[in-house]
Amino acid sequence: MVPVLFSIGSFTVSSYGVFLALGIGFGIFLVWRLCRAWDLDEEKSLDLMLLTFIGGFLGARIYYALLNLQLFVSSPLNLVLIHKVPGLFFWGGILGGWLTLYYFARRFKVDFWLLADIAMVGVLGGLILSDLGCFFGGCNIGIPSKAFFAAPMVGSIGKRWPIQLIESFLLTLSLLRIWSEALRFHQRGKIASLGFMYIGITQLILDPLKVDKTGRAFSLVFILLGLTIYYKITKQSPITQFKVLKKFLGRFLKEPDVRKRVVQSVYKNWYNQKATIGWKLRNLKKMLRRSNVKFS
Repeated sequence: MVPVLFSIGSFTVSSYGVFLALGIGFGIFLVWRLCRAWDLDEEKSLDLMLLTFIGGFLGARIYYALLNLQLFVSSPLNLVLIHKVPGLFFWGGILGGWLTLYYFARRFKVDFWLLADIAMVGVLGGLILSDLGCFFGGCNIGIPSKAFFAAPMVGSIGKRWPIQLIESFLLTLSLLRIWSEALRFHQRGKIASLGFMYIGITQLILDPLKVDKTGRAFSLVFILLGLTIYYKITKQSPITQFKVLKKFLGRFLKEPDVRKRVVQSVYKNWYNQKATIGWKLRNLKKMLRRSNVKFS
């Protein structure tokens, strides 16, 4: 991997720090786009989101330091030298950002769930790129693996599961799903609840492949929290939905016509997604040609 991109004298620029900065910038960009789409005060919303990102960063760093005291007891300055000792604790960042957002929402008398929806989109965007930084920097490593896609990690012996890349991919899918929801009308808090569930499920699935397995309890808490918020806001009954799902599965297994309709629906959605992506790529190529951009 490439933990250090370049050095200028004694000052080094780490790949983790670069991707972390890019993640924060991407998250803020997503927040700005939603503020424009929802016709909100962009300046005020961005200020609150930036404070939330800072709170999340501090929470993630402090929690990481508590779990790795041996790295900071002898040299407390390492707490702020993230380019020298990279590492953030995922759940500490979520907790720190959530508390920061709640505090400033109450202080500025802004709808907390409205901000939570916007913040969740920004958090997912930031996590996607920070995971890539972890892959190059050697943090949040996976267990040893002999698979063909296993990769060496900085400071570890042998090849490991590229858990950071897998997590980044799953979070990208979550962001795409949430983004489409966020651009349409929805109850306030629904986006945040979906984000909690997606993050919790992603972490729970990948937990067995990680060296650090301390996040399983947090994953379950986030899934339950997301479900609680979702059903409270949408005023739906999980029991009723379970009965509907059970009835549908029964028909799916017994009736060929139902299976055929489901397969056709899945194929249609896949084809539409494929056509949409192809259309966007063609438009991108046209835009690049108009801008005289050439590929060698």
